[in-house]
Amino acid sequence: MTLNNTQQPVILLFSGQGNPEIGMGSDLWDSHATTKRIWDCASDISGWDLRRLCLRGPMNKLIQTPVQQMAVTAINVSLFSLWRERFTGMPIIGSCGHSVGEYSALYAAGAFSLETLFRTIHFRASNMDAVSNVHKGSMLALKGITHTRLAETIARSEIALDISCDNTPLQQVIGGTPSALKDFTRILLSDGYNPIKLGVSGAWHTRLMAEGVQPMRDFLAGQPISTPEHEVLMNVTARPEYAHEQIKENLALHLTHTVKWRDTLSYFLHHHRRPHVVEMSNKPYLGQMLNDFPGGTTSPVLHCRKALEMSR
Repeated sequence: MTLNNTQQPVILLFSGQGNPEIGMGSDLWDSHATTKRIWDCASDISGWDLRRLCLRGPMNKLIQTPVQQMAVTAINVSLFSLWRERFTGMPIIGSCGHSVGEYSALYAAGAFSLETLFRTIHFRASNMDAVSNVHKGSMLALKGITHTRLAETIARSEIALDISCDNTPLQQVIGGTPSALKDFTRILLSDGYNPIKLGVSGAWHTRLMAEGVQPMRDFLAGQPISTPEHEVLMNVTARPEYAHEQIKENLALHLTHTVKWRDTLSYFLHHHRRPHVVEMSNKPYLGQMLNDFPGGTTSPVLHCRKALEMSR
């Protein structure tokens, strides 16, 4: 795939947390005045030297929710800003972000200023971290299982778990307490599945995060937001949202509701004829999910870093 046709409609995918690594984002920090401003803003609002944390860790600090969400967002919007400057005039017809990546998608659509973005991410992550320290939880990824089959298995088990992410027709993520996940893992293994524990510090998008919804709602009520300039499909509804109050409510409910990524990608694949898909993430993984969709690979997918390299 190339981006030689600057009139080719583009859909942007923004990553969430879950794959931190020492050194992530180090090629973006001061490569450009725009990216320098982004990392400075993230550090100023958080009160941390975010560059140093990403460069040196330690990993047990980098995986913490407040740090990881700020770092992921800084990487997302740095890549987007570089891409937008390099491919001026290329029409963006839609964006979406996985979990915390949803905020980057809204930023790309002009809904948030940079300061509002990082201020909101900082509150969100701190809020989630505080709740997860009281209601301990974790998450497991599963491949080769449908949402329907997994929901039925959970219901039969009578174990208190939630489907955190409905990623693709064949990939799901579940969340719950460590004991519940341990019990359910035995069932999964006996059914031939191989669950993978994710590198996160809580059970995001589950009932365990319920105490964080109202604080998130209250915080968002005081944040300025603009009408998105293009379609932003939100995780809670998997449909475009333009009304300010509905966007804010979806962001608050995001803490306890399933990430409807399968429905989101299906919408873009079915409503737009073979759009170019550009992934904004530290490492490519979102675009690979399209391989699980019938006809999904017919939509050209390119990682942002690759696009920037090819355009030099």
